[in-house]
Amino acid sequence: MGKCELCGNEGSRMEADHKELGRIMICQTCWSKLYEKNSMAADVGCSGGSCPFCK
Repeated sequence: MGKCELCGNEGSRMEADHKELGRIMICQTCWSKLYEKNSMAADVGCSGGSCPFCK
């Protein structure tokens, strides 16, 4: 729990790698908006499993 770094709402947050702001902790609503606007950087730092970059 904590404050969204974009809108300031309190609650659950998730990490996003924003193209301009870097890694930020944001709420689900802001994460969805950033995703729709293609404002997140591609993250190739995966950890195995079914990731196509790790094969």
